[in-house]
Amino acid sequence: MRLTALATYIPEGRIDAEEIIRDAGGSPSEARVFERLFGLAQVSRCSTKETRYDQFARILEELQAQSGDAPLPDTLIHVRGLPMRDGPSGAVLPRLRQEFGFLAEVQQKFDLDQTNCAGLIWALELARTLIRAGRARVVAVVAGDGHERLRLADRYVPGSTLMGDAFCGLLLMRETDVAADVGLHVGDISLTCHPRFSFGYKGTTAQMGTFYAAHGQIVSKTLQDLGFDWDCGSTLLPHNVNRLAWHSFCAETGLASDRIRLGLLPDIGHCYTVDPFLLLKQELEDRICSRDSGPFTPVTLLSVGMGGYAAGCQISAAGAAVSSSHSTYFQRSGTHAL
Repeated sequence: MRLTALATYIPEGRIDAEEIIRDAGGSPSEARVFERLFGLAQVSRCSTKETRYDQFARILEELQAQSGDAPLPDTLIHVRGLPMRDGPSGAVLPRLRQEFGFLAEVQQKFDLDQTNCAGLIWALELARTLIRAGRARVVAVVAGDGHERLRLADRYVPGSTLMGDAFCGLLLMRETDVAADVGLHVGDISLTCHPRFSFGYKGTTAQMGTFYAAHGQIVSKTLQDLGFDWDCGSTLLPHNVNRLAWHSFCAETGLASDRIRLGLLPDIGHCYTVDPFLLLKQELEDRICSRDSGPFTPVTLLSVGMGGYAAGCQISAAGAAVSSSHSTYFQRSGTHAL
């Protein structure tokens, strides 16, 4: 399966960690310790002037610009890590389907809305299953969550993270329907559930502590399932849970810390299902900024969610781009995704 377009949107607004923790009843000293220990200074915040329709419209417009003259999507998958009823403006996805010509040929829609942060990788597996079964030809995926109708305190997960707002869109197609040097190849996918953590957000303090302590084991199991190469220089694009969790993972496994990308964490926090894909977009942008014309180095996307859900996937250069010194990635008809 080929990832032929990738669109992301990180709102410009920010909220300081101290403001969030204070709203949750914490003290300024607690906020300072949290920030130093976990590496979270602030999180991204949606504007109150924007609706969910506006945010997903941005994503769809960019996907359409990247897709050029490719076939329109016939399948739509909507992913949320924070299931909520749509706001006062009404159901967002039906309106988008009515008003965007880009979605005019969508015949089926699926919702992945469990309260966990691994759902976007689950959507990759759903898309692959539909494409292989001949049930879909082009799959559009939109994902993202915002907290504009919730208290600031609801962004705070004590002992773990602060939640930010961000959005993402993907276009996925069968390999044989795409030119050899366009897009990225979606390789192996691992989906796992650890039932002993089924309490999710509702666990006691002791239960949540057990879940956090098992983070490294859960990640290692997913990477093992993917055949992750611990010795080469490939990059890990993880969920932005916190800096301590990933530093501890490196200490436990011996993985070099520079192989894990945490560059967005201090600025935007943990954005539910979309973190690894925001990092993938940043990885591609960094290649352009550095004028790196070499072949794309394979990356591993990984996310662990509440309830013990874990998912990972391998992304690599597609077809001829593996041995080429230049790849168009998401470039079509003169329009570049980045």
